[in-house]
Amino acid sequence: MAKKILFSCVCLLAALPSAAQIQKFCIPGVAPSRRVTSLEFSPGTTVVDNNGSISVNSLTSKLYYAFTPDYNMGIEVPVARFESPDKSANGLGDVLLSAQAVHSVHYIDWGVKLETFLPTATDDTLGTGKWVISPAVFAVLPVNENFFVAAGYKQYVSVAGDGGRQDLNYGRIRLLFSYMDDDQWWITFDPQYYVDYKNPGQAELVWESEIGVMVNAGAALYIKPGAHLGGNWKTRDWTLNMGFKILYL
Repeated sequence: MAKKILFSCVCLLAALPSAAQIQKFCIPGVAPSRRVTSLEFSPGTTVVDNNGSISVNSLTSKLYYAFTPDYNMGIEVPVARFESPDKSANGLGDVLLSAQAVHSVHYIDWGVKLETFLPTATDDTLGTGKWVISPAVFAVLPVNENFFVAAGYKQYVSVAGDGGRQDLNYGRIRLLFSYMDDDQWWITFDPQYYVDYKNPGQAELVWESEIGVMVNAGAALYIKPGAHLGGNWKTRDWTLNMGFKILYL
């Protein structure tokens, strides 16, 4: 599966040499390469095991500052509740810090991103207990004025933290297909393939989508469902996130 996804990414890169004549995307914050200063509030639910009644409900506050359209930094702070038949817990999750840089070559945006998850969770069920470093590379490929395709790879590796918790080392291959309408709404399809390098042979295919609309020039709303599609590694049954984003702070 991973080889097929990588082959698809290469084909997409080769198939778009005419993109040099295509106008850039008009809705801010949808393309991974185009960010603005923003404040976002995102409530969400992750059903880890539907049959076992295990889930995590969260509210994540996200603040991103764009020095320019190509350079930004951000912080995400989740407050969560874990629920299962045996235990429930409320508190702070793992805080995320992020930095990103983008460079355009022949009208294709190439980006690098570095994220780190801090072990700030107030309960073992709300975080990994590890300091996780997560570098990523990606490309955003314009197809026409309203449609783009993005492809990327992200690595997650734990470098410190609770010695009694499991070390992490896994990767994510991602494709993103997005349509942005002239009437200021958008829809995305986002398949993601995870490979666990700590446990060879374990992998998971996840699907996410996003439907959003610009409320006005400075605010947006979206809803983002997702689900486990296949693989012998299962981190969730399904997810549902929503968001309200204030732009151009």
